[in-house]
Amino acid sequence: MVLLAQSSPGCRSTRPLQIKKATVMLGSSQAEAARLQAEVAKQNWQTENERVVLELFDCRIAIFEAIRHVVAKTMSSGQPDDGTLYEYAEAIEKAPFYFGPDVNEYLERIRIVIIDLMDSNSAIKLHDPAGPKLHYDRMNELNEYYRTAPKLFGPYIQAHQKVGSWQS
Repeated sequence: MVLLAQSSPGCRSTRPLQIKKATVMLGSSQAEAARLQAEVAKQNWQTENERVVLELFDCRIAIFEAIRHVVAKTMSSGQPDDGTLYEYAEAIEKAPFYFGPDVNEYLERIRIVIIDLMDSNSAIKLHDPAGPKLHYDRMNELNEYYRTAPKLFGPYIQAHQKVGSWQS
């Protein structure tokens, strides 16, 4: 309800103010239309947000799987070569854009382990007595990937909302 005050015709009149009452109402159909538009806008935002979350998940899981593939290949052969190192470099190439510094530092450590394994294999071929110990230590370190990686990657890969759950 809106109250309108109107003074008398004379500006300095002592007559009391006359008050007119006017009621302004928004039609119920207009209010319902506005409510429906707001609900549709909210659902559109939620749908778009879920799409972005799923795209991010897809990119992150693809990087994780590519890294896991190289680690598994290295663990099974124990003899990484230049091709393995190149494959690993390709796998981690986009990681800085999708993961934080904790993951990227770890990925650099894994790269160094792969290089050390390549060096240890060369040392073993040259009958260097330090070669087998270096190889053993680096294989054990690489094996830790299976315990460490899920903890590091997990928070980035989890989708933190349920798809299709609408809250009113």
